[in-house]
Amino acid sequence: MPDDPKELKFLILFGSYVGFWGMLQCLTVKLVPLDLTWLGLGTLAFSYGSFAHAFTFPCTDATAEIWGAKRARMMVYMGTAVYIVCTAFLFLAVQAPPAEGWLLNDAYVALFQGGPRIILGSLLATLSAQLWDIYVFEWVKKRTGEKNLWLRNNVSTFGSQLLDTTIFCAIAFYGIIPNDVLPKLIIGSYLMKLLVAVIDTPIVYLVVYWVTGHWTSKGDIEEETEEKGTV
Repeated sequence: MPDDPKELKFLILFGSYVGFWGMLQCLTVKLVPLDLTWLGLGTLAFSYGSFAHAFTFPCTDATAEIWGAKRARMMVYMGTAVYIVCTAFLFLAVQAPPAEGWLLNDAYVALFQGGPRIILGSLLATLSAQLWDIYVFEWVKKRTGEKNLWLRNNVSTFGSQLLDTTIFCAIAFYGIIPNDVLPKLIIGSYLMKLLVAVIDTPIVYLVVYWVTGHWTSKGDIEEETEEKGTV
């Protein structure tokens, strides 16, 4: 266990983030109804994995704010590796013969073997969206300085969630659901994620304060200042 309390808190964030990735391949195959009749879109559906994935963004945004983009990207790469490993174990579990008398094997196989496109779409969408989120977060912060955490958090998350939703739905559902329904699914899922993004803004502030004792942090700005000072 690290002696530095700040590093310990980073490990807690890191473990929480990777834990979400470890759950995604099991959650992604669950589709949940989304009632958007009040918007004239009818009742749509979204992947529960996509919904759960939205809660990983406070982890990367808080990490990018406090420690910089390099650590945040490292979290994404490690999360991706865990996702791949968990998916491989899930595939092996599907292929393994069932024990005698276990009557749920057919349902298990149908659930987890029937969604390779969903799992692939989730992996590519999540990886692309997270890296884009970190890039935009860092880009905005370099131009606004330490202030306006709410701005970089929302600008980065709004764009990355649109990227995530579009890639996932296109890979997972193109050719499976009617083409005129696919845009509605993307819009409905994106609106749901925007709500989560708004909710996660105070969460990012609270995490940053929990780690640093301040509502914002210099992060990469501090590192760049130190590097220029040594030149």
